[in-house]
Amino acid sequence: MSHLTPLESAVMDAMAWQMGDSVPDLAAQAASSSPGLRRNTGAGLYSQFLVDADRRTANPDATGLFGTVHVMVADLPEPVGFQIELRQGRLMALHGQSYGQDTRAIDFSNTPFSEVFTVDDRGQSVLYRPARRAPDPVAPRPKPAARPSVSTQPNPQPQPAARTTPAARPADHALPVSASPPGVADMLSGLSNPSASAAGRLALVYLGAYALAVVFVLFARLALHTGWFFALILAFWALRFIHMPKGRAMMSRLADTLDRQGAFAALKSR
Repeated sequence: MSHLTPLESAVMDAMAWQMGDSVPDLAAQAASSSPGLRRNTGAGLYSQFLVDADRRTANPDATGLFGTVHVMVADLPEPVGFQIELRQGRLMALHGQSYGQDTRAIDFSNTPFSEVFTVDDRGQSVLYRPARRAPDPVAPRPKPAARPSVSTQPNPQPQPAARTTPAARPADHALPVSASPPGVADMLSGLSNPSASAAGRLALVYLGAYALAVVFVLFARLALHTGWFFALILAFWALRFIHMPKGRAMMSRLADTLDRQGAFAALKSR
């Protein structure tokens, strides 16, 4: 993975270790990929992986954000959390979330970092140290039997060399379910700092949708001369859709896309 930064390489090593059973070709995809867009989002990072679109994937059902790896980066007091983005089993990107810590001054291409942690099935952080198989012990050569004075005794048979059992590898995480968009209460609480949390960014996208609904009703009534009732019904069904599971997922993807394009960072700078 020479094309990856040291931080990306360490995270992907731990991610491949953690997700080995669910996405067995993850390490191979990362190694054969080409670097894409890299951004410091101000609250973490985004690194795009360009994987051959014709490549067959080992788990085509995997779509969403997966994995749980944390790294102590630079001088941040809290770790940065990382997840991989998969689309039909194909590696798309690495997402880093600093949980509200300001990362604008960090150069993620060469920043120092220390401990790398994974999270086990009980939700506890585990320091990532890949288990290595210990070499087999060398059996000592049997000493020649002393020559008996009366009768000849058969030479003792050498005992077979004892083999150590390799250290048990922690069970890979089962393929998690892609996180659902934050609820309404989370969105309202995130409005205080929209660019620092996914809930705040999603809240802004929803507010934009509400504003568009109001503009549509006024346009339909004043420009198209439709009835108020007809315009309100259309707006109601549109707003109802974005609060359904498919609509919420669509709004969440839109918020992520706008974040990667720097829309929220530009809004915060103003």
